Amino acid sequence: MVGLALFGVLQIASCGNAPSACNFTYQQQVSGNISTIVWPVDSARSSLNDAYAPDFRWHRSDGSLDSLSGHKGQVVLLNFWATWCGPCKAEMPAIQNVANQLGDSIFVIGVAIDQCNPFSTVSNYIQSNGIHYQIAVDSLSRLYEQYWLWNPAEIPQSYFITPNGRIKTYAVGAGSEAAILAAVRNAEQ
Repeated sequence: MVGLALFGVLQIASCGNAPSACNFTYQQQVSGNISTIVWPVDSARSSLNDAYAPDFRWHRSDGSLDSLSGHKGQVVLLNFWATWCGPCKAEMPAIQNVANQLGDSIFVIGVAIDQCNPFSTVSNYIQSNGIHYQIAVDSLSRLYEQYWLWNPAEIPQSYFITPNGRIKTYAVGAGSEAAILAAVRNAEQ
């Protein structure tokens, strides 16, 4: 059963609505550790207690296709965020520190749901702030909608996926480094 991991009263700040809508054209792009989502390949979760982790694909900087299912055997931290979300940005250094600390035993992917000039906005932010884990841009929120099942939608939102590809726990709101590390350790079991 999937449980809601609350990262503490002071760290539960989250963002609700995105800025005003804008016009953009979707284009597949890759640069360094940033890529646009190619497509979700599985159906959405059926309920909040569903441990199923919908698969999706993206291109790596070398042009190869990667997928969530390609990381079975590792704990995966899947984090939905946006450049306009203050708590999301505040949490990213903690996620980067956990990724650095655990090395290859964890795969971290941040999925940006930015919509206005999404690739350049996300790329500029990531490069300016020293984020080195994989980032994918989900500008149409198609993947986000497969994971998030209730309203109002809030970010940051993290899913801790076990080595066998099941969601162990999830969290809404910014987490501290200690809380993120504890959730990752819990997903190892």
